[in-house]
Amino acid sequence: MRLLNRGLIAAIILNLGGYYGGGTYEVIWSLFLQGLGADLALIGLTFAMFGLPVLVLSPYAGRLVDRRGSFAFIVLGMVLPAVTGILYTFMRDPSFAVPLILIEATGFAFLNPALYAVVAAHSPPGRSSTAQGLFGAAGTLGFIIASVTTGFLAERSILLPFYTFSAVMILTLAIAVVVAGGRLEGRSPESTATASR
Repeated sequence: MRLLNRGLIAAIILNLGGYYGGGTYEVIWSLFLQGLGADLALIGLTFAMFGLPVLVLSPYAGRLVDRRGSFAFIVLGMVLPAVTGILYTFMRDPSFAVPLILIEATGFAFLNPALYAVVAAHSPPGRSSTAQGLFGAAGTLGFIIASVTTGFLAERSILLPFYTFSAVMILTLAIAVVVAGGRLEGRSPESTATASR
């Protein structure tokens, strides 16, 4: 197996798109909620609420990924944040951010274990650390790109970064599915054969 195989490249693309969202929110989330009238306590609560599903659901999500494969959870993990990114733009009351952010974070709670499974399944023997390094670097690159571009977009409209983030999530999902060519299940041929016994 080559280091840059279709499964690993698809995971790298997905991580780039997922972390683009993280960079977007780091730049504008507090400003966006303040513009809706939120105080610092509510803004802090939304950050805490984002961490809650990730903390609670990620171990359970990992078990589901091990049993059922990654693909459905990757799709769920990319689509839920993309949908909430659009729904945020319709908010008039900042308190609605709390339930929406729980939905968004649930997507990421399922996405991350699913992506780790794909990286593990498509890392060549003896190259797993290199594969993880490439995967992690792609996420950091997505974060940097979002951090640089979000301020530019927000100057035109505070809602524009949300539309862009949602589009990036869906676009990278579509590209990754095409690139992967059916290799987003997060299982190596050996583990698939063992599971079928």
